[in-house]
Amino acid sequence: MADVNNKLGLTVDERIIPYSTGNTNRVGELRRYDPTYGILQLHDPMLNTQIDFIWDSGTSTWKGTGVQSGYTAEVTVEELAPLTKQDDTDVPDKATTVSRFPN
Repeated sequence: MADVNNKLGLTVDERIIPYSTGNTNRVGELRRYDPTYGILQLHDPMLNTQIDFIWDSGTSTWKGTGVQSGYTAEVTVEELAPLTKQDDTDVPDKATTVSRFPN
């Protein structure tokens, strides 16, 4: 059953994201996801805190930021993979100017 207010289109079970603090394993609810910048935001209801993660493309893991810098998230939903930059090969090296008015 999909939540009407869930803009990511995920089920309740898919919004539950396990994460590790280094010493213990916990779970949080996915609150915000930005695939362009590779940012993930979880809410831990037991700690009543928000945890921000950023995608580390070198190790292909979600890593905590700030005070939670030792945390890692284990995202298993395929739709939550960050976007990878791709260069378009059909674009010329130099831009061409096109006039709106004929000569």
